[in-house]
Amino acid sequence: MTAEKEKPGRWSTSGDLVKSFSYRAGTVNDKLTILNAMWDKECGAYAKHWALIGVKKGVLYVRPKSSAAAQELHMRSEGLMKSLNKYFGRPWIVAIRTTYR
Repeated sequence: MTAEKEKPGRWSTSGDLVKSFSYRAGTVNDKLTILNAMWDKECGAYAKHWALIGVKKGVLYVRPKSSAAAQELHMRSEGLMKSLNKYFGRPWIVAIRTTYR
């Protein structure tokens, strides 16, 4: 078996890819990076019980570690949405939902 030679222009660093995606999307700031950075700050002690999964069409998906954590997230979701949205130019997160995947 012969090893296939790597083409020099095919590989990119992760930083290059992020810049490329940001440029294509037309956004200067990466919303997910901001969200990830502010998640622990805004959730406080609850952050260790709620795992941030992602955002799809403005809905923030969170995996709670227990049913009690899911209930707490449900009760605090409105305030958490408001506190997270203040970091973006216009409101981005419209709902918070739990997921168990």
